[in-house]
Amino acid sequence: MKHPAYSQLRQVTPNAAVVLAPNPSYAALEGTNSWVVRGEGDVASIVIDPGPADEGHLNVLQAKADKVALTLLTHRHHDHADGAERFRQLTGAPVRAFSPQHCSGNEAPLADGEVIAVEGVTPRLKVVATPGHTSDSVSFFVYPGEDTSGTPEAIITGDTIAGRHTTMISETDGDLGAYLDSLEMLEEQGKGVPLLPGHGPEGEDLSVYARKYIDRRNQRLDQIREALKEHGENVDINTLVDAIYDDVDPVLRGAAEQSTRVALRYLNNR
Repeated sequence: MKHPAYSQLRQVTPNAAVVLAPNPSYAALEGTNSWVVRGEGDVASIVIDPGPADEGHLNVLQAKADKVALTLLTHRHHDHADGAERFRQLTGAPVRAFSPQHCSGNEAPLADGEVIAVEGVTPRLKVVATPGHTSDSVSFFVYPGEDTSGTPEAIITGDTIAGRHTTMISETDGDLGAYLDSLEMLEEQGKGVPLLPGHGPEGEDLSVYARKYIDRRNQRLDQIREALKEHGENVDINTLVDAIYDDVDPVLRGAAEQSTRVALRYLNNR
């Protein structure tokens, strides 16, 4: 079974499977990937990103994940987290996130470097802060057992890296500098490690995706610098976007403007 496969539990690595939510869009690609982590024969599972508040998807996810012991969020965005509270009602499992306001069930927020071990689940998850897309973005390094010192089996990246195309940086609390730092870390740590993204198909080598993301961001920054030289530092955003994105889909015009403003903020702070 290959991506995309809606309402199915699709095994991707020995200890990670995915249920694809039926919420396709320009931003979400084919939909949100809800990840189910458990080992063969495990009596419980961990679900990462239950997705939007779609009753059908949440019921399918509950059925496929069986006994859910814990729900985790990669970040707060609605297409990953809006279904979390309803999923807690369906499963009884607490919800943990990096941001305290998105935790429920009297759970502490996630901590960078924390290793998550759940009774009845063989795999371990290491929480790694990867801010940039949002300030609360984290990735989960999946390990097949107790030893979390070596190379992970896979890395679940949320929206930090998608399986296809680039990802947006939140204009409210995103940060391009932090994002580039996160990408460089993932490039180093993800050599030869499967990518399990928040949207789109999985990848064989996360580091390849991280390098493409870094190169693309640097290319855009160079384009902005050149446009500023040509049009002046006080150029309006529309002129700047026109100069940089000569082939942007009108549907994505707003996203291009947001990306440009985020990049300008980064350049102005350097």
